Amino acid sequence: MESSEFEAFADSDMSDHFRIKKLSVFARETKDYGFLHEKAFIKASSIVTDIMLEHDMHRDEEIFDWACLPLLPLVRECIREISVKSRLIDPNVPPLPSNLRRLEIIHSGTYIPDKGAPPIQFPPSLQEFIFHRPWGPISVYAGLPSTLQKLELVGVLNFSIESFNGLKLPHLKDLRLVDISIEGFNELRLPNLKFLELLDIAGVTEINKLFEFPSLLETLALEWLNLCLWELNFHSFEQRQLPLALQKLSITMCPLKKFRVDTFSNCFKDLILHDTEIPSSEICMLKFPSSLVSLLVRDSWLTSLDFVSSLPGSLEILNLSRNSLGYLSPTDADTARSCRIRFPESLQVLNLAQNGSLFTLYSLSNVVLPPSLTDLNLTRTNMSSVEGLKNLPFLRFLSLELNNLVSVEGLGIPSTLIYLNLSRNNLVSVEELDIPPTLTCLDLRVNNLQLFSKKLPDSVTCIDLEYNRLRELVNFRIPVNCITLKLSANPLQKLQITNAYDPNLKLRDLRLNNVAITTLRDVSPLPQCLTRFEISCSHVFSLSEVSLPMRLNHLEATNNMITSLENVEFPPRLETLRLRKNQISSLANVHFPDGLLTLELGDNKITSLDNVKFPPLLETLHLWKNQISSLVNAYFPDSLLALDLNANNLTSIDTIQFPPRLNVLNLGKNLISAVNELHLPDSLEMLTLANQKYDTLLNRASTREKLPEESYTSERKGLTYLAGLSKLPSKLHRLELFHNGLSEQAIQHLDFPASLKRLIIHSNAFENYYGWKEGIRLAYPGVKLDWGM
Repeated sequence: MESSEFEAFADSDMSDHFRIKKLSVFARETKDYGFLHEKAFIKASSIVTDIMLEHDMHRDEEIFDWACLPLLPLVRECIREISVKSRLIDPNVPPLPSNLRRLEIIHSGTYIPDKGAPPIQFPPSLQEFIFHRPWGPISVYAGLPSTLQKLELVGVLNFSIESFNGLKLPHLKDLRLVDISIEGFNELRLPNLKFLELLDIAGVTEINKLFEFPSLLETLALEWLNLCLWELNFHSFEQRQLPLALQKLSITMCPLKKFRVDTFSNCFKDLILHDTEIPSSEICMLKFPSSLVSLLVRDSWLTSLDFVSSLPGSLEILNLSRNSLGYLSPTDADTARSCRIRFPESLQVLNLAQNGSLFTLYSLSNVVLPPSLTDLNLTRTNMSSVEGLKNLPFLRFLSLELNNLVSVEGLGIPSTLIYLNLSRNNLVSVEELDIPPTLTCLDLRVNNLQLFSKKLPDSVTCIDLEYNRLRELVNFRIPVNCITLKLSANPLQKLQITNAYDPNLKLRDLRLNNVAITTLRDVSPLPQCLTRFEISCSHVFSLSEVSLPMRLNHLEATNNMITSLENVEFPPRLETLRLRKNQISSLANVHFPDGLLTLELGDNKITSLDNVKFPPLLETLHLWKNQISSLVNAYFPDSLLALDLNANNLTSIDTIQFPPRLNVLNLGKNLISAVNELHLPDSLEMLTLANQKYDTLLNRASTREKLPEESYTSERKGLTYLAGLSKLPSKLHRLELFHNGLSEQAIQHLDFPASLKRLIIHSNAFENYYGWKEGIRLAYPGVKLDWGM
């Protein structure tokens, strides 16, 4: 809801009958908070219980001013959360609302720490405080109340244990420290802490047996996302006994090679070792507790499955994906290969994906999968046969993608399966596949199927047969509940659907891109329930041969051989029409549906827009790379937001009336040499007049930033005169004039609006381009020039 809409609601009699429990206010500019001071909002505050304010200015250079917050006590007492995200934030924080529970200050810019910054006056009942890149030492937020339960600090300079302990936070339960150097972690006073996350902590290079964690800790997460800190070589985690209440331990993104825990707590449930260098031998030495539910050792150096048989029977989730299982190392005992590998009896989810040599070393016949499995992922494990993959009565998800399967014979599919992925194999047939009545998704893309005549159950909602060798699908019955059917990238010449007229058919999305169909008569009949139809990169010559589905709202037929749109009866609900890269030469006598919002006709052969009737609600019109030479008799709807006329033959845009709501106008790569009279809509945010085509030869200095300013003979580009552009739109934030013949004098009259963020104007005919740029930088410090930051 826009602020104006909320104000109208608050001013109406209707608001007296409502009680709003939670009101979230989001703003990108300080001025957007102005309505908080209006009478309508003050009135509305009487029916609001909790107000959450979020201010996001990450992309702007504007300084966040705390004065934008409401001052009226009636409003302030309802404010429970404040979030400020900005590159620049005023360090003078006024007294905050007394009932504030959560304060988030995300400072993304680079500050020199301000030792003179005043301390923040926190409300007495604050429960959560998040501070990124503080502008001062810990003393700035030393006044945190004892009620605080959650604290997140990112990028604190000169962090000290003594200063942190001085905060005196006896009820702190959740602590997240990021990008901080800590020495003497054991001295931190965290008596009631339950959640601890240390991310990119430079002072922690190992955790040995003398390292003490808070005794009540339930979750511990150690993570290094900064690749520079990888060099600190956090290679060892050793603990005699983990905290008795610890339930989850996560170690991520570090060169961990040694992981030793003598005793896990009896309530320990979840271990995550993600993106480490942990070998199989370390996992083999661990004695997991009987309470363990989930084990993830992903993106690591596991090579052997020796440890699997010793995992506790309580384990329900096992993820060993993206390792090197099958590549034995010298430290591997290699006992599992000669005996049966038994996974825990209670296991429900098993992920062994992306272990490229797993079934080079091991045999599927030696693997004992528990009947309790519901999810099994064996993607890219070098499977060449499905023999032995059976007796899994509760299996719901099965992925055998990216293997070497040529047949599915022997695959035991239970009646409970809902997802089957056999894509990226070498299957030539799936006729022997016994598909259960519960299946909802069937993925067979990227195989060698030449025939598909399976009768699929009506439970199937998605079928993917893309990238096969199917030449025709005749007498093909689509499951009644199927929503998406993908047949792209097949040498398909004919598609005959037997139940296209079934009133119960739910098909919405049909994709036939990159097929051999030349006429839509070979897709017969088109289901009338379709809402999206794609037939791009084929050889279709016309859209007028069949009756398009009446419910269609998205039609894409790009990169075909379509020459005309006359006599095409577009569906009345069509909203998006994409016909790029065809041979369309005229839009005369074309009747577009009134509800069309997006029309893409780029890279065709259109020569004129004279008296073309565009839809009244059109918002996006792409006509790039055509042969349009004039806009004199072109009439664009007032609704248009984006107009792309790049790479045409326009010689003039003088006196053209562009739509009043236009946001984006691209006129690059035309033949415009002068702008004598042009009035742009004030709504315009992006204007491109770059790269007008060459006209004469002229000796000029190079204006490329990194080339010396020396005279040489060069081709002068078309646009040299801009006097007719007397005023730039007040909302313009990007202006492209590069690769032209403009001089300093040609643009000296331009007054760049305060909204302008990017000006790209290199490669013109300036006498002293670098001097001009320096002047612009001083006059307009918020404008980024060319491609610089």
